[in-house]
Amino acid sequence: MKRKYSESQYFIYFIVLILLLSIYPTLKSLVDASILISTGRIINTEDWLNLIFLEKEKIALEASTERRILIISGSSGLFGISAKEISRQTGLKTINLSSHAGLGGEYILTRSKPFIRENDIVLLSLEYPFYMSSGISSDFSDFGKGGVASRFITTYDRQRLKDISGISLLSFIINNSFSINARKEYTAFFKGQLSRKDILERLRHQKENGNCYSGLTLNEYGDETCNIGKESRLTNPVLYTTTMPPSLMDIDPNGYIKSFVDYVEGKGATVVPIYPTTVYTIDYEKSNFQISSKSIELFWNNQGIVFQDSLRDSLLPPNMMYDTHYHANDLGRKRRTQGIINLLRKYLEKGKPEAVNK
Repeated sequence: MKRKYSESQYFIYFIVLILLLSIYPTLKSLVDASILISTGRIINTEDWLNLIFLEKEKIALEASTERRILIISGSSGLFGISAKEISRQTGLKTINLSSHAGLGGEYILTRSKPFIRENDIVLLSLEYPFYMSSGISSDFSDFGKGGVASRFITTYDRQRLKDISGISLLSFIINNSFSINARKEYTAFFKGQLSRKDILERLRHQKENGNCYSGLTLNEYGDETCNIGKESRLTNPVLYTTTMPPSLMDIDPNGYIKSFVDYVEGKGATVVPIYPTTVYTIDYEKSNFQISSKSIELFWNNQGIVFQDSLRDSLLPPNMMYDTHYHANDLGRKRRTQGIINLLRKYLEKGKPEAVNK
């Protein structure tokens, strides 16, 4: 005999289901908390990134020279441009403020603003995804990048949460509540399980074990040095990946790059845009990738800035790369930096190139 349910019973079942769904995130958090307490907090990307931000920004604050060069980029600039060599050859104090592209373009550009002064040259090396990003909210909720932006902001820069849209925050909560692969994300909420001293000690241990990502291998200019002497490493197959998107058309859809340019120029500083340092592949010879290159140049021309960098100069052979298609080894960094210095001399010898009409 088929059992029948009354409307009141259906209502009770519905309420129970809602309650279970409501408390599931809390239960999952408690489970994750017990794992973290028993094993010790995982040291992640956000930890060494915080360390390099603190060090680089200290260098920028203490650099009191009248005119400076600031390198702003993701890790293609961290590994692929030598502020030390630019300083040596130009005579201008150069500071490498580059960090990690996973943070997103808007976050990186906004974070650099307090350190830009009148007469500075801002060497802007944007990774290609930055040109397509609609801003910090989309970068925050883009877990395809490993959740770097969300983990870093929720752990070390929570005041920036006010800039994240409600939809992106909801996406973050749902992803961390119901994804079986959310453990890394949850570590952001348990920073208190280890003191800053403990985290620093674990980062030191990573450095001693040869881990490049400890935040403890910067030089006095903010350059990463852990890739020095690593030219004999076997070439990683990922190095053959083309980084530029084909037929890139819709650049800076919400205008965060343009807003940054306006800010820099309002401070009396100069923006010098360049291509990111990356690996050469045959794709760059194809017409659709040439269209992308021309689109980037046109974008900068529309900002009133003559784009003078050479795509060919930004592309390095695989044997000059370190461990990803955006990370040069020291040999590649030297080659790319020399090309950038030659470009910078055009600014330093003749002043800012004549702007095109906006």
